[in-house]
Amino acid sequence: MDHSLIIEENSLKPATMEALRDEDFVIIEVPFRPTAENFAKYFFEKIKEDGYVVNRVEVYETPNNFAAYEE
Repeated sequence: MDHSLIIEENSLKPATMEALRDEDFVIIEVPFRPTAENFAKYFFEKIKEDGYVVNRVEVYETPNNFAAYEE
């Protein structure tokens, strides 16, 4: 996901998406609002689905600011 534009599915108009693709943007669409909080929950659930024991996931927005998810 590094160096990609991460957006919520269907949040931009088709013409905007086409313009971004014409400019060679790497676009990743996710089915939720792409916030650190939502990504922490998303990664937590994906790791758990893969059969790993997970207690907490932290997603950093900056070197000193993060969102965490745990059950």
